[in-house]
Formats: sequence, C-alpha cells, structure tokens
Amino acid sequence: MTKAHARFSIGIDLGTTNSALAFAPLLGEGTPEILFVTQWESLAGLTEEPTLPSFLYLPEEAAAAHFRGREVGDGQWVVGRFARIKASETPGRVVHSAKSWLCHHAADRLEPFLPWGSTDLTREQKISPVRASALILNYVRGTWNSRFAQAGFAFDDQEITVTVPASFDAAAQRLTIAAAEEAGFPKDVRLLEEPQAAFYCWLEKHDPAHDLWRADDDDTDLRHVLVIDIGGGTSDFSLFELRLNEQSSMPDIKRVAVSEHILLGGDNIDLAIAHMVEPRLAGPGGQISGPQWDQLVASCRNLKEHAFAATGPSDERFVLHWPVAGQGWSPARRLRR
Repeated sequence: MTKAHARFSIGIDLGTTNSALAFAPLLGEGTPEILFVTQWESLAGLTEEPTLPSFLYLPEEAAAAHFRGREVGDGQWVVGRFARIKASETPGRVVHSAKSWLCHHAADRLEPFLPWGSTDLTREQKISPVRASALILNYVRGTWNSRFAQAGFAFDDQEITVTVPASFDAAAQRLTIAAAEEAGFPKDVRLLEEPQAAFYCWLEKHDPAHDLWRADDDDTDLRHVLVIDIGGGTSDFSLFELRLNEQSSMPDIKRVAVSEHILLGGDNIDLAIAHMVEPRLAGPGGQISGPQWDQLVASCRNLKEHAFAATGPSDERFVLHWPVAGQGWSPARRLRR
C-alpha cells in the first residue's frame, strides 16, 4: 500500500558485487533515475558512481584516522570503491560477497566470521553477513538523505523495495529484512525478486501485444517468457506466463516457475581464471599461499571486468599483476581475451 506522504518509490539492488539505488516519483510524469553514490576512490579523493561496490574495508589505524570526522565514510568500515581496490592489496581486511553468505545454510549468518579465513583481523573485529549487508544498505540510505532529506524527502518516508534473488528461500529473505532493519530502514520495506523486477522494466519499455504477439505468430493468447539473471554470486531463472486481456493493453502476468538456488555467477569466473593462472605463477607442482590466493582472485576479478568492458579485438591480451615478495606488484602473465 502506498504511503500517504511518500514522494518517491525507491528500489535498491543489494548485489553480490555491486549495489545500486534507483528512484521514481509517485506523482507526475517523471522517469526513474539512478542515484549516484559518493564514495572514496583513494585516501585523497572521492568519486560519484552509479553503483556502490559491495565491498567493506577495515582500515589500519593510520588510514582509519584519515576517515574519522569526514562527511563521507565516517564509520569503522569503509564501503565501496576504495574497499574494492584494497581487496587486491590487503584481502584479509576486506569483506566481499556478503550476499552469497546470506543463503549459505552451513554457516550461522548472524555470527561474525567475515572476512572469511582472514588472519589479519581478530574475531572481535570481524562482522556477520547480516551486519555487512546492513552496512552497505545504511551507506546507501545515508547517501539518499544527504541529497534529499533537507528538501523534505527523508529516506524513511519513501516507499522502499529491496531486490533479492528469486531463489532466495524464506530464511535468506528474513535475513535480508533483518539487515535492512539493522540499517535503519522503515518496517514496511518490501522485497522483490530480481528477475521479476527486470521483467517489469522490460514491460515498461515495450508493447507486449506487439513484441510478444506478432502477426506472423500463431493465434493463441498465451505466451511464456523466461528471464535469466546471471549475477555476481547467483544465477536465477524465472518463467512467466502471459495471457491477453481484452479489457487492458497489458496482459495478465503469472509467475509459474523459479529455478533451484544456483550459486553460480561472476565470483565463479574470478575463481576459474585464478585456478587457470595459479600453475603459471607457482611453477610445476607449486602452490601459492592463502593470502596470495586472495590477492590473485581479486586481481582476476579486476581483469575479468576490464575484459568485459573493453571493445578491443578478440585476441587482445591483458596483463595480470602479481605481488612479488619484497618488490611490490609486478606484471605476471599476459592473458588472451
């Protein structure tokens, strides 16, 4: 039900790799917009980006002192782009993929164990997947309020929706709600399945009667649409049934099937590249150490996204950088696209 005093509908994608916020006015003809999120890019500079990397960095004392009292990032954990960069340098102090842990039934997701396997932090310094998710959501909430609260459009007064994988079970959904509440979200926050949200967006930009019922198609009034969502940590498949409605230009829509939970996404590509590269770095029969492995995976993540974003030739090569003891970072092997 729409809040009587709400001015905007806010949608938040709490992603495994990146998070984002979009908003649309509830009155008038305004179009949806993406909120650009101010975040640290380095100790010296801020940037505004349409996405917030879902990474959290617990800085050492010298760096922590730099952030204290700042309008942006004045908290124990640094969220966003700078945290993602530090994942390649000090992986033991960086939390990532917290969303994937929310649906990991073998772990107590309320217990502080992230960064997973880190020996750089004590148990008291680590955080739970729910706490990590709450910190990301709270950061986005704070960004909204810094832009709109003084104008009378406080975050808590708006309609808030958080998207989740279609295959999230009831427990993972409850934990997502718990993270939102810990982040200070209003009690009436709603969850929406990600493939369903994507399908709604497609419907808004297309004419279903034209695009799904073309003249050369058969004359049945029934159509099925499969939405495939390959994300940072999971892949989802949702099947929708559409039936023509004589009283409306919009067909009747029914979701008829959802895939089983598939823990397969961009994280797995990073791991696959790292496993491919490891023998070249360690030599025959060799093996790199745990911290080196974390650094390698972070470097492979950067390489993957650079390759996906590039528009060069198919045989283009990319340099993967690798830390050499006592010498800092140096180029490792060149990899083909």
